[in-house]
Amino acid sequence: MKVLLSAFQCSPGRGSEPGTGWHWVTSLTALGHEVTVLTSSPDRDAIRAADLPGATFRFIDAPISPSLARISPMAATCRAYLRWQVAALREIQGTALDYDVVHHVTWGGLHLGSQLWRLPVPLIYGPIGGGQTAPGRYWRYFGRSWPTEALRTASTGRALKLIGTCRKTIRNSALTLVCNSATADACRRLGARKIQFMLADGLPAEWLGSPRSQPAGTPVVLFIGRLLPRKAPVLAIQAFAELRKTMPARLIVAGNGPLRRQVEATIKRLGITDDVELLGHVGLEDIKRLYDSASVLLFPSLRESFGAPFLEALGRGLPIVALDQHGIADAEVGLAAVKVPLPPQPRQLPGRLGVALSTVLSDDQWDARSAAAVKWASDWVWPVKAAAASELYHQIAGSQLVGK
Repeated sequence: MKVLLSAFQCSPGRGSEPGTGWHWVTSLTALGHEVTVLTSSPDRDAIRAADLPGATFRFIDAPISPSLARISPMAATCRAYLRWQVAALREIQGTALDYDVVHHVTWGGLHLGSQLWRLPVPLIYGPIGGGQTAPGRYWRYFGRSWPTEALRTASTGRALKLIGTCRKTIRNSALTLVCNSATADACRRLGARKIQFMLADGLPAEWLGSPRSQPAGTPVVLFIGRLLPRKAPVLAIQAFAELRKTMPARLIVAGNGPLRRQVEATIKRLGITDDVELLGHVGLEDIKRLYDSASVLLFPSLRESFGAPFLEALGRGLPIVALDQHGIADAEVGLAAVKVPLPPQPRQLPGRLGVALSTVLSDDQWDARSAAAVKWASDWVWPVKAAAASELYHQIAGSQLVGK
């Protein structure tokens, strides 16, 4: 089929949204689709150097306003993205009928939508997240950023209908792919025609490991993620300190961000300096080695569509302790993860996470957890995801022809 792929960020050898865009392109071309990719210009050289057969890239500039960036980098980036959408629509309008289906893959968010719903070709939007909101009782973990978080929460409620690009995209998409039930609920409120579940994240086939046995020696708890309020790195430190009251263990923190000093201060205050290692930013291959040597992943994000580290850890056979909310709550992973419900009193949560960590590290089910992790993750490798998307393309393009 001839697929028009909208991937604002798309680049080989990178993670997050750029990596997601690239994996969609490579996986779809591997299935024989003719893929035209609308993407932004900054990664032009890396994409051309990759020389990917079966894909045509159309690079569209999306300059960021320097003056707005000085006031709010996030607002400047979002404004550039919205301008890019308009330019992408203009770029492709004259040849839109050359394609069987349009698929928007990055950014994978609910709020900013896509202008490509205006094309006379069926649009698949997503997978997207963004319908989830942070629990209000836990505002202290957000510190000074809580007013911004509260504003985001408000914009995800009734005010979401006031965001024209979002509302029109959801109502006019032939199919909206969502990665959690909160986003599905938001899309229903906006009048989505058809909604289906699909993770936004995926794994390269070679990432998938084998079930393994629990590592010997002092247990290693792993936290991976940027040190941002919504990722709750301070909560991770507090939970680990609770675990250390009951057993010896080490904590490795892979990631950097604005909460670095607060994390360091919390470690010192709780008296666990000798047991915690802050690695800062870590490359992908080193991340894989961390997954393979750790005993458990601690994933305490207070707002997350789903979470790439959750899927990556499962793919390497590493059990997880996570909060039972948002995309994690929707994933039926069995023994692979211990999910901790949010208690009414935030002060109770570190202790409950500590108990969950102790359970994973001390019971006799670690090997079974590892096997369950790999089994679940195998359904979300990129070739499997692309095959599922390909089936959707045929269904939607076929129904469009019948409708005509």
